[in-house]
Amino acid sequence: MPVTTTRKTTKPAKARQSAKRPGFRCGSCGEWHEELATDIGCALPDAVFELGYLDRYRRARYNQDFCTLDGKRWFIRCVLPVPFTYRDGYFGWGVWVEVTQAQHDDYLVFFEESGGTPPVIQGTVANQLKGYRATQGLAVRLDMDPDRRPLAYLLPTSRHTLAREQRKGMDAERHHALILPFGA
Repeated sequence: MPVTTTRKTTKPAKARQSAKRPGFRCGSCGEWHEELATDIGCALPDAVFELGYLDRYRRARYNQDFCTLDGKRWFIRCVLPVPFTYRDGYFGWGVWVEVTQAQHDDYLVFFEESGGTPPVIQGTVANQLKGYRATQGLAVRLDMDPDRRPLAYLLPTSRHTLAREQRKGMDAERHHALILPFGA
């Protein structure tokens, strides 16, 4: 009687992801996505993020939309859009914007009521963004809509690189260069 053996088949190993290959590993699902990331968010305002664990616990109150520090500084989570020139859509920087207490409270009412007349809010960017010089403290105005996170626009008079890109857009090369420091 002939002896038969089961041949073990193996799948070819997955190709290693090249740093030059477009795409990114998603921080949420852990999967590799073929396209370049179109947004990067800052978890907290830099002034809060830089605190040690216990100081942050004692001095800050925050959720994914609002933050206060020492009961004297107020922040709103926003998206700072930079349009693409080579495709539809925009790159969204998830930033925190520092505002006055009155502006914070006005937005809170607008946020809770999901509509009504949006408040007029100007503030300053509360994060330093990789790939740009000195973004913390840049003046912005917020565009409110009850169906999305507020959009932050640098003032039209700003000559900062980020402001120029926000007005004119970014090409594929710049898009790729911006996300490289984030391991994409």
